[in-house]
Amino acid sequence: MAILDSIPGLEVFVCVDDKPLAEYDDDDDGEGEVEHTQVAEYQAARTVSKFVESVSDKEFSIRLNLETSFVMDCASLIFPINIDGKPCWEPVLAKSRFPQSVQGSRVLSRVTINAQGVRAVAPGIEEQEFLQKFKFSKIDTTMDDDKLATVQEDMKRIQEVGEIIVKVYKGGEIKDTTRSSTTNNIDLHSVGDKVHEKALKGDPKSHSASLGPATELVKKSYVACQKVDGVDYPIAIFKFKYRSRDALKSLLIIERTPSPEPAEAPVPEPALSLDNLNPAQKTRLEQFLRELVNDGGAGRNSPNRTIKREHGEENRGGEGSRKKRKSGPPVTIDLTDD
Repeated sequence: MAILDSIPGLEVFVCVDDKPLAEYDDDDDGEGEVEHTQVAEYQAARTVSKFVESVSDKEFSIRLNLETSFVMDCASLIFPINIDGKPCWEPVLAKSRFPQSVQGSRVLSRVTINAQGVRAVAPGIEEQEFLQKFKFSKIDTTMDDDKLATVQEDMKRIQEVGEIIVKVYKGGEIKDTTRSSTTNNIDLHSVGDKVHEKALKGDPKSHSASLGPATELVKKSYVACQKVDGVDYPIAIFKFKYRSRDALKSLLIIERTPSPEPAEAPVPEPALSLDNLNPAQKTRLEQFLRELVNDGGAGRNSPNRTIKREHGEENRGGEGSRKKRKSGPPVTIDLTDD
């Protein structure tokens, strides 16, 4: 949450889906660029700046909390909201509207104001008006040379884009009022045409703010009051620079996704040492080796071993190797002859 140590109990959030966005410190919030004037130095000392993540086409709201540690020594608080350099809404929190929560200068229980968007006239409906909710719109960029001619114009268009500023003023007593329909025309819209990369000047702005459709009706309620210390002396200034996740990584606001580390080579197992065997293991190993040697010898001396010969090789020795005699004409022997 965005808070100032000098003003405990005052909190401002940017919310999406009714949940506060994670905030990241803005280490380069322009402290070195402060003008050496009384007003500039006063405001710089009361400013807190944070980065938040924006997601395309997501609706967002701005929530203002007063906690019990806040000292409310004024009749009301005024919260002008400026988005992308344009005034959008000016909620007022008056003691008289929260008698159970604020008594005297003490805040007895949390008080919350939720600014969801701007109001638009609902033709033919007197007691209600349309609510157009804030949302993030993606900025399309290009490297097309045809857009180089409009770089200066693009730079001017997006100079103040990507920032939400909420100032907090002490206010006087409130009085109910009405407002003309001409004051409802809030010029908050997406950047529109593609922007050349060079127009960003190294600042990866990814989104602008725009308004959703006028589909929800809300009750009209307007009050008027004065800023008791004047417009130059708010008690606090909250800045939120909204960027996409990739843009926040490129700015080193959040850590980049680490590259996968190379797999470690498996550690080779140590060579086996017979000295580490216990007596029983040594006995079993000796028996195994003896059987292995005996089996090998028996195989070499086996009488049933088959000896392979090359085709056409003559057998030498043994009955199986005798040659058959060649047969000739039969000879007749007369056994009766004397």
